[in-house]
Amino acid sequence: MADWNQRRHLFCGYGAIAQGKNIDGLVLTSTVTRAPREWEIARSYPNGVADMALSEITVPTLIMSHREDRCNATPAADAAMLRMRLTKTSKAEIALLDGGDPPQSSPCEAKAAHGYFGIEAEAVDTIANFISSNRK
Repeated sequence: MADWNQRRHLFCGYGAIAQGKNIDGLVLTSTVTRAPREWEIARSYPNGVADMALSEITVPTLIMSHREDRCNATPAADAAMLRMRLTKTSKAEIALLDGGDPPQSSPCEAKAAHGYFGIEAEAVDTIANFISSNRK
């Protein structure tokens, strides 16, 4: 699970960079910005997605995090840094969500703030509203 989770962030970033204007937008959720040394991606991207060529992304981008995300690899505090690196995007928004249910998993898993546990509907609505407001 951890291997897929760390790679999905890179796939999204690569896709947005490689496809350019062939996509309508990008949504980054609980984004890896501090890759643990033991993760394979840390060799090339110690700061996860933040080390990618984000300045090449031109499509509207939503960066969504939970304020109480306790996963060391995905701190909500790094959302502003990601937005600053999106220098060519037509629009970059940050959505910091709050609340939810008490965690029932480790901090980097789905049943914790990292996975928007207990506020899944709000997370989905936030993404859906971003997509709707940025349709071409």
